[in-house]
Amino acid sequence: MRHDGSGGPREDLRQRRTKKFLMTALMELMEERPLSEISVVDICERAMVHRTTFYAHFEDKYALLRYAVSEIYRAFQPAGGASRGGDPRTYFMTIFQNALSFMREHRGLYRSAAFAGGADLQALENSVAEELTQNFAAGGFSPPGSPDLRADIVARFYAGACLALIRWWLDNDMPVSDDVLLSHAERLIFHV
Repeated sequence: MRHDGSGGPREDLRQRRTKKFLMTALMELMEERPLSEISVVDICERAMVHRTTFYAHFEDKYALLRYAVSEIYRAFQPAGGASRGGDPRTYFMTIFQNALSFMREHRGLYRSAAFAGGADLQALENSVAEELTQNFAAGGFSPPGSPDLRADIVARFYAGACLALIRWWLDNDMPVSDDVLLSHAERLIFHV
């Protein structure tokens, strides 16, 4: 069996392609309606994948959402991908800037999640916080002067704050430019 370098089994091209189809289908559907109104059958039909294939890869649509957030988050990473040993502020600002660009481009995804009454937004926030927790713990990131803070608490705090800021920005028809929003976020990071 091939491995991915981390000791885990490596997915073959067919598995990666199937997961990408499912992820793309979910994202497209979420731009049309809330996650609560999307079934596994809807996802499979959009992706042109059989339900048994879906369940071979994911437990349910929430597992697919976590996978999608993980893949999107990976794309948000600073150039070079590795967070270890880098500056936490630069790392986090890169992710925030990329998330802002993504949300601007995919406003329908946000509108659909907001329309669902918060459950979809909470699922998204939970997924982002999980990703941040893993990266903060792996990179040893904590606010300067506070090395004793737990990665999961720091991640939850920043995920909530940044997503709330992006929600405010989108809900109010982007009342300030990306640059102004990014400037404020950068000045606030690790200063609260």
